[in-house]
Parts: sequence; C-alpha cells; structure tokens
Amino acid sequence: MKKFLYGAAAALAIASPGAAMAQSGYVEAGYSSTEVGSGDIDTWQFGGATAWGGDGSIGFQIDGSYGMHEYSGGGPEVDTYNLAGHIFTRNESSMLGAFVGLGNTEFGSSFDYGYWNIGAEGAYYMARTTLSGAITYSDSSDLDAQISSIDLGLTHFATDNFSIGGALGYADIEGDDLTSFGVNAEYQFSSSPISIYGGYTTADFSGVDADMFTIGARWNFGGSLFDRDRSGASLTRNAGFARIGAIL
Repeated sequence: MKKFLYGAAAALAIASPGAAMAQSGYVEAGYSSTEVGSGDIDTWQFGGATAWGGDGSIGFQIDGSYGMHEYSGGGPEVDTYNLAGHIFTRNESSMLGAFVGLGNTEFGSSFDYGYWNIGAEGAYYMARTTLSGAITYSDSSDLDAQISSIDLGLTHFATDNFSIGGALGYADIEGDDLTSFGVNAEYQFSSSPISIYGGYTTADFSGVDADMFTIGARWNFGGSLFDRDRSGASLTRNAGFARIGAIL
C-alpha cells in the first residue's frame, strides 16, 4: 500500500498543474499543534488536490496528503498517508458525489496499519454560504476494526477570497464515540495565487480530550476561493482512520 500511495501522490503532483481539463486545484503545506491529555503532538502535513468536470456533468477529483507526527513524550515518529478519489455532479445550487480512499499509518519501523474508506458527500449552495456533509465507512483489516462517521460543515464567503466556517463530526469506533467541533478561515491574496488558512478543532474520544490548532498555506490554481468551492477542488475529506491520525 505504501508504494501505491507514493506512486499516486507523485502522479498527482506531476499531472495537476498541467492537466488541460483541470478546473481547479492546490498544493499545500501546514502545521498543527495538538494537546492530548498531558502530551503534545506536532504535525507537519503536505498535500494537494485537483478536480475537473462536474458542472452539469460528471466530475472527478483526486486528493492526497502526507503527515509527520512527533510526540512530546518521546516514542517513534508517526507517518500518515492518505489518497482519495471522488466522482460527483454539481450545478449552481447543489453537489452530490461519492468517494473512495486508501490510507496507511506507520509507527516508526515497529508497526503500521492500512485502511480504506468509502462514502457519500453533498453540498447545498446559497448566495455566499455553503452547507456540506459526508457519510463515511472505514475498515482496517490490520486492526480488525471499522469506523462509521458523519460530518457536517458550513462555509461563508465574506468576499470571493475570504472564507470562515465551522464543522461538526461524529464517529462510532467499535462502540466508542468520537465527537469533534472546529472553526476555520482562509484568505487568498489578490495579487497572487497564495492563500493562508488556520483553524481550531476540539475532539472527545471516550473521555480523552484533544485540542488542535492548525496553520498553513496553499498555492491555488483555477480562480478564487469562492470559485474553488463552487466549481473546483473542494471535496477533500478527513474521515475514518484518517481522522484518528490527524486528531488523536
């Protein structure tokens, strides 16, 4: 699986900027600081996405990410890999789609596990506000475990290049509950395709609390942030076992 993820991520990086049919996409780098109980986790994450089609027809998106997680209490560095493909249709008022994904988490050289995700997603577009949601099922045969989750989001565009939003999430992990709430914002500079983003997420997993602060930058192609939301690469999901690697 690791070789497959590396190869797919490389293909994404090569194809995205020059793909003649691509409407929208981005490459990003971000940093997160997470407090879990009495410990801290520092995360560096890199990724990208590209999308084409979908306006009144069938569209596609590919997105991938790689994360490096370091724990303040010591232990192995944890690496996470995720890749997803989406198929969808979209018009001026709504979007409806489905996605599949693969991922892998490595705890140094001592242990790793793979997983896959499948789900449905949708969005409802108002004048300057987008309501979105996704239902996901994730399975890891290495862990003999499954996760079912639902996510809801709201994004408001104060301008075409400045957005603020919020997200709610719930997941059932082998009978244990994970709930999360987050807020976020993104601003793209008018004189360049660079945007900066930040956010805060708080989560509870069976009585274990986690608080995560995130900041990062994206290089965008395909128009404004509003254009990306309504006709571009806006479908990235952090679901299933990917949720565990990013928050807990």
